[in-house]
Amino acid sequence: MKINAIYKISDNPLIWVSTGAKNWEKLTNHTNKKAYLLVHPMWFFSWRSVWLYFKKLLFLKRKNIELKFLHNSLSEYNFAKKVGFDSYFINHNIHVCEHKFDIDESIEKQYDAVYTAAAKPYKRLHLASEIRNLFVITYFWPDVRNKDGEWDLHAFEPKIKHAKFNRDRISKKEVNKILNQSYCGLALSKKEGAMFASMEYLLCGLPIVSTKSKGGRDVFFTKRNSFIVDDDPESVKGGVEKVLAKEIDHHKIREETLKLVNFFRNQFIDIIVKIYKKEGVNPPAQKIIYHKIWGNKRGVANIRLSK
Repeated sequence: MKINAIYKISDNPLIWVSTGAKNWEKLTNHTNKKAYLLVHPMWFFSWRSVWLYFKKLLFLKRKNIELKFLHNSLSEYNFAKKVGFDSYFINHNIHVCEHKFDIDESIEKQYDAVYTAAAKPYKRLHLASEIRNLFVITYFWPDVRNKDGEWDLHAFEPKIKHAKFNRDRISKKEVNKILNQSYCGLALSKKEGAMFASMEYLLCGLPIVSTKSKGGRDVFFTKRNSFIVDDDPESVKGGVEKVLAKEIDHHKIREETLKLVNFFRNQFIDIIVKIYKKEGVNPPAQKIIYHKIWGNKRGVANIRLSK
């Protein structure tokens, strides 16, 4: 699922789902019925979010579009309910495509750890400075390039000058290959959203070394698939060393993750079914809704408004 993209779930009733709060001006309800927008906030939902989304709620109401929130963590859900938003606890990582991120046992391990992270201060790349065999899957926004027309992660964060990284955008297939070349994935921000990359790690069977965080990425963490460490380079290194010393069942990590993903996906479908019934429309079978949204190799890309 792409950040700030909008996806159409149904035409009758009209139901969309989005991540983030952009591009909503494109939504138009030409029907004589209420339309619905389900939104996964991209960043940790706090008091700073309330005014932003309250204005968005009023904007949509004028178009006869009802806004429902799908929160990434239980604490955010409880907070949003208290301030009066129509909210549910459904983490946006359920939309990461398990058909594109998978275990490939034909690929040999090369890296002690991989970190998928934007070149942004909140990602705290410096915390990976003690990991000697590291690959960073990165992206720059705004798109800042050096004199050779390449991204330069070493210039952005000199403390990880030893790390390998991609110097331009790479495909999901290439991302999947690098993940499978790695023993574990890193998650080092203190606060953000649910971090799509953390789900990509888990679907590739990688255990995660993570600092404590706010934003919902830990919803899919278990004692078997994650190591929570202090936010300093030595502790992060220690977490990676624990992974390297432990026999990891990559398939078990993926299977347990998909089981929990399906739990939340079924809750998501329940919301869709309730909207159908509220609007007096017979809903499709749940398996049909499931297949439309997640059931093939393109995943939610099939229902994105702008391809």
